[in-house]
Amino acid sequence: MKKKWIMLGSAVGISSIVMVTTGFSAMASTSGYEAYKSALKNTKTVQNVAVQAEAALQDNGAVLASANGSFKVSLDSKTASGSANVSVNGNQQALSFYKEANQTVLKSAASDVYFVKQENEKKHKTENKLNETEIPQQVETVIDALVGNLKDYVAVDTKDDGSKDISIQLDNAQIPTVVNALAPIAIKEATKTEHDGEKNDDAVQANALPFQEDFLKNAAPQLTQDIKIEHVSIKATVNSSNYLSHQEADLTVSGKDDAGTVHQVTLHLQANLSDYNLTKPETVDLTGKTVQTLKHDHQGKQEHE
Repeated sequence: MKKKWIMLGSAVGISSIVMVTTGFSAMASTSGYEAYKSALKNTKTVQNVAVQAEAALQDNGAVLASANGSFKVSLDSKTASGSANVSVNGNQQALSFYKEANQTVLKSAASDVYFVKQENEKKHKTENKLNETEIPQQVETVIDALVGNLKDYVAVDTKDDGSKDISIQLDNAQIPTVVNALAPIAIKEATKTEHDGEKNDDAVQANALPFQEDFLKNAAPQLTQDIKIEHVSIKATVNSSNYLSHQEADLTVSGKDDAGTVHQVTLHLQANLSDYNLTKPETVDLTGKTVQTLKHDHQGKQEHE
């Protein structure tokens, strides 16, 4: 099984917010764009931070899935802890997780079992190497060049205390042609159901685990026809210390499923960041606890030991 259960924390945590908003961060005016890049780079220098995050998925106005969580993240020690409340089609789940140097621990409030995944040392070293070269200057230069006339759509409000509200809203006609051309392919892949042997393994694993993995993808309708991005909205608040204190993003996509049913799907993500360099993730003592270890087989899938 793929590492889907790890995605739960990232879906409502800082990783998802930074990933989504960074992807659209080029869509700003020169002043707003540079202000955002400066704040993003400055925020990534913090040693630790506290995050309050939310995620929600709607289809034709009906809420399919939602989550909210509180997280403590230490970027220097690569540790984290937190809890999340998840609702999928009306089913509620409460979870807690602990990311330490050599393992990740996940526990459902409905079970006394602690699921543990040991980190792959080789992969950990590879990730560290990638992090060291993250967003090199050449990539940043390419992104800057692709901004184009999207600079005209930004709104920047500078407050008296030096903080800034940066936002952009794009409708379908304003979204670059290349993005609209590639979006249907990406969305099809993101929402399609797997039918191979791995899917069967996932089903077995899901029955064994007292929590649902990859809840946003599983709840989303499978769009296959007439897919297009209808609206993109991004907001960021930069405080007077040039740290990102608030991030939110809304993405609306329309399309049809195989039966021809029309869907308008909206994904909302947001996070509030605070306590920069004052946050210490919690740890968990597994002594005397019921523990199940998740390991990888030769195909990279996860299974119980």
